[in-house]
Amino acid sequence: MNKFRITLGATALAMVAATFFACSKEKTAQQETTIEQQPENPNDYTLAEMVEAMRWEDVKAFFENQPIKDYTAVCEKVLNDCGFAEKEAGLPYIISWVLRLHPNSCDPSKPGSCLVIRKKENSSLQANANGYFEDGKLILVPTTEDNGFTADGYLAIGAPIEVQFDSIVIQEGIYAAYYDEEAGRYTAVAVDYYCGQ
Repeated sequence: MNKFRITLGATALAMVAATFFACSKEKTAQQETTIEQQPENPNDYTLAEMVEAMRWEDVKAFFENQPIKDYTAVCEKVLNDCGFAEKEAGLPYIISWVLRLHPNSCDPSKPGSCLVIRKKENSSLQANANGYFEDGKLILVPTTEDNGFTADGYLAIGAPIEVQFDSIVIQEGIYAAYYDEEAGRYTAVAVDYYCGQ
């Protein structure tokens, strides 16, 4: 009888251990899946994925309640202008292409625009975008592969950005980027601005 109890006890213990390890393995697999789903490059996020990945409820609320501003027709007008290459109205800008969450914080793991500096002539900093004023909008055209567009073509600005060395402030919002069919990518975005102090 004692052998039977010992065998029964050992069998039960083995079953509990097997169940524990199976659950542990399943939990580890779920955690690995969650980690794998996080894009490595901020620009690999779609707008919906970016909102889902947000941790702060007030930031999520901003994105969920913000209408998408689509000024792509203005971008197309500027970019398809026959004299676009010769335009002298383009101003060089240095832009940090990460998400601005609040007036004093940015999230480098999410795409967007955080800091904008109008490049001065004597500055040694390299400009990474050109800006054009058209129809009351500022059209930003990145000059490098790096830009703040989501994978599905949006630029998010979570708080107003005072453009350094300029008198304008870019307004917060979610802006649709212009898709260039020939280039096969998003190439520009038009944003709202107002004159600051």
